[in-house]
Amino acid sequence: MPAPKPELIAIAEQLGINIRTLSNWRKRAGFPNGGSADAVKAWAEAQGLHRISDGSLGQLRADLLRRDIELRDLKIARERGDVIDREVVEEMLGLLGQKLDLLLRLKLEVELGPRVAGKNAAEANVEGGEILEEIREVINANVANFEASALAGTRQNEGGAE
Repeated sequence: MPAPKPELIAIAEQLGINIRTLSNWRKRAGFPNGGSADAVKAWAEAQGLHRISDGSLGQLRADLLRRDIELRDLKIARERGDVIDREVVEEMLGLLGQKLDLLLRLKLEVELGPRVAGKNAAEANVEGGEILEEIREVINANVANFEASALAGTRQNEGGAE
């Protein structure tokens, strides 16, 4: 291999790359032969090359490593039961919404009238408070069931995906 020209060595040093990299770049179409280091740098950036000297390649690797770590942490959290799959949550929230709608219709449209018939406002308010407590009990029981079902659903999804 012939010795590289001094101007190429100077450009490589200015750009922070080795002479072999610069020689490989010179083989590409559009390389600014005879151009300055700034022209070569602009060409390399336009081609998506020369990311090492400005740290962006190292930055990309660090970002990739951070994402890998984050994914592993999420998987560990899911295995511990700290995280629930989005699909499971959406399905369970839809089910809870339907149950809540039915519960409110039952309590307010069906039961409220007969329960407050012939009572004064104070007694109707007490009756309303009792209905509210009944609704809270049903909701809390459904939320507890939701948590258990969601965790079981998440574990089933993970078992089927692997």
